[in-house]
Amino acid sequence: MYAINHASTALLLRKKDSNLPLLPLLISVQLVEILWVLFSYLGWEHFSISGGKVHLDFLPYSHSLFSGVVAAALSFCIVNWGFKNRRLAIAVAIGVISHVIIDMVFHEKDIRLSPFSDRPVMGLGIIDYPILNFIIEFAYGIFCWWYFKGSRRLLWVIVIFNVLDLPMMLAQGYMLNPFITYPFLLPSVILFQILITWYFVFRYARMKNEP
Repeated sequence: MYAINHASTALLLRKKDSNLPLLPLLISVQLVEILWVLFSYLGWEHFSISGGKVHLDFLPYSHSLFSGVVAAALSFCIVNWGFKNRRLAIAVAIGVISHVIIDMVFHEKDIRLSPFSDRPVMGLGIIDYPILNFIIEFAYGIFCWWYFKGSRRLLWVIVIFNVLDLPMMLAQGYMLNPFITYPFLLPSVILFQILITWYFVFRYARMKNEP
């Protein structure tokens, strides 16, 4: 799932308790991806390009089910004990683990049970069908907006960012050559997507009473 729709998951969590601050929820649903960006820069995790497609060959430290549970538990402890906010701690923990669970639907079979085992690997592979991927992600983002009862501006943010993701979903062959030449480029693009979606979702989710 692309950045805008992971960010939209934070709207579901915020809807359950409107007193929760939105920024920690936005961070929680993308924490796993931030770890992937960091680990990719450090060379601990990597991707490859073959058959005209990007393959996330090795991401067990950030995206395994075990790692997601550990990150969620640590996040819960930090927020619960450090900030004395149990409701926020529960929401943040759910946000963290939601990332891995959602990615298991969209990824190829590249999500391991833990960093310590090569098998089993999980992933339904919807990413291999770009148009279907786009339709499902787009529908999910709109559903989150509808459930949250967001503003029209927030709706436009979700629509525009989904449309902007479509070229990346369809990219193949020579279009992926820059990522081969400059491996740091892909995690940098993902990081930029995360940061800019945080900004716009945070800005316009607070305006849900506007027309």
